Amino acid sequence: DIERENLLVQPNAFGKTDVTEVIPGIGVAYSGLPRTTIFGGIHRGFSPPRAEDIISNTGGVVELDPEESINYELGFRTNPIRGTRLEGTYFRLDYDNQVIPASLAGGIGAVLTNGGKTLQEGFEFSAQVDSSAFFGSRHNVYLRTAYTWIPTAEFRGERFSAIDKTVSITGNRLPYAPKTLMTTAIGYSHARGFDGFIEGVYTGRQFADDLNTVDPTPNGQRGAIGSQTYFNATANYKIENWKTTFFVTVKNIFDRLSIVDRTRGIYPSTPRLIQAGLKMNF
Repeated sequence: DIERENLLVQPNAFGKTDVTEVIPGIGVAYSGLPRTTIFGGIHRGFSPPRAEDIISNTGGVVELDPEESINYELGFRTNPIRGTRLEGTYFRLDYDNQVIPASLAGGIGAVLTNGGKTLQEGFEFSAQVDSSAFFGSRHNVYLRTAYTWIPTAEFRGERFSAIDKTVSITGNRLPYAPKTLMTTAIGYSHARGFDGFIEGVYTGRQFADDLNTVDPTPNGQRGAIGSQTYFNATANYKIENWKTTFFVTVKNIFDRLSIVDRTRGIYPSTPRLIQAGLKMNF
């Protein structure tokens, strides 16, 4: 159940909305194989728009329908050898309506719009290797990676562009849906409380509108967003007696500048960011 009340500025103005939905799902898992679990599931997805999503940048109202989908997954988790963990999942997200980034597609000031029927289908894979499990050491050099491949992320059904309503976009790729995402980190940890790693984050090329425009427009709201790679680093040291963890983090180590969003015009990536601090538990 979701209940929302609007207390408006005008005297005696009051609004109330109630939404009740049944969201069924089923999941199964099989652990009969050595060090391996096979799992799968089918679930219905439902997500009503948030209050902040239906208010445009200009103060108007954006007509957004709930997101509704049928979601499928089939995968495995395994520890084939000591110190190694692997997981892979096939997924399919079949939307009756998906709320997507709008750019010009939703009108001036809009950030989100109804995407209608869409399909997203792909595969996720993750792995981690820890040296301490091989050698029985308090010193641990580890490698972890996560890879997502989404070859299909497209409009389905009879669908025309919100930019040019005479152009069919059936089969076009969804905005802000890169085919490839990958994060890989290598690090070192010690049983006495130290942990540090450096990671690389890769995001594949994306389109910023439903027409899959490649060349940028003068206002920056349309055009492809190129693939990009960033490197980050983090170090933590925990002192048990103090119940305190000291940390330092560097994001975008090489201060690379890229376009990451076009919904409101060109939006740049975060510059090099260095943070240091401590966390205390009482």
